[in-house]
Amino acid sequence: MSKTAPSDPSQPRMAQGKRLLMDTATRLLARQTLQSTLALRELAREAGLNHNTFYRHFSSLEEMQAAIIEEFVSNLRSGLTEARQQIPPGQSVSQVAIGLLFDFARQNSDPFILAYRVWHGPPSESRDLVQKAMDQLCDDMFRDLQALGILPKLDEARLRRLLAIDIQQVFRLCIAYLESPRSRTRLIDAGDELLRTLIAGAVVLQSP
Repeated sequence: MSKTAPSDPSQPRMAQGKRLLMDTATRLLARQTLQSTLALRELAREAGLNHNTFYRHFSSLEEMQAAIIEEFVSNLRSGLTEARQQIPPGQSVSQVAIGLLFDFARQNSDPFILAYRVWHGPPSESRDLVQKAMDQLCDDMFRDLQALGILPKLDEARLRRLLAIDIQQVFRLCIAYLESPRSRTRLIDAGDELLRTLIAGAVVLQSP
């Protein structure tokens, strides 16, 4: 079972009923097939609440799913940015970052799986939110790696495209890690090799 990410003390505390609904919905949605739908009464029963409580906080299940994804993305972005800024000198930035992302996925497995499935699911408002989040993660990664001075002098648009590809594949590796935690080292090495290969290829292609 996934753990709830630490709350930001600067943010107002969420109502207990809303928290229960979101956590229960995340757990249920992460375990359903893409074709199935979550029933409101089922959600309320699992959360131990009256189904009328739902409408005190959300107007629809889609709105609640969007709130779950927005919270997940906020925690993920802040966690990765903080982690990249604290990487010790001499260590592989990509390996450390991938390892930390694996840890985040393990500690937040239900929202991670939900976001991943929505991202690869049919068109929806939630899928647009996840895609926007991936674009934001790409911006964060570009900013942090540029600040560390480890990006080659390449066209910025090309670099961003490469980072977007890398993020998509690393998220796939996170799912593989959740399914097989013993493969952690091999999967981290694979993610690190992918980024190095993408950047090296881009350098060669841009050379005269």
